[in-house]
Amino acid sequence: MEGNAASSTQPLSEAAWAIALKGAWHWLRGNVLHRRVRRLRISETLSLGERRFVAIVEFDGQEFLLAGSGSSLELLARVDGGKVIPPPAALRESRGF
Repeated sequence: MEGNAASSTQPLSEAAWAIALKGAWHWLRGNVLHRRVRRLRISETLSLGERRFVAIVEFDGQEFLLAGSGSSLELLARVDGGKVIPPPAALRESRGF
């Protein structure tokens, strides 16, 4: 019986290997080689109702706290290691704060 078990496991033919390698190459090309690096990501959002929200947005490794409504978007602060850094005074003055 041991002879039958050994003969039932035959090595893959060259054609089967070629098909398997082709499939692996197509998977790599589609999933790894051409993957675009994303520079912009929304980390978290909080809805405030009536089309208003607050969001933490990450761009190139930096985080920003933004507020938005149906017609505007405002930078509230930059977040660095959990610390909130307000925008420069020039930005605050131009927004009417």
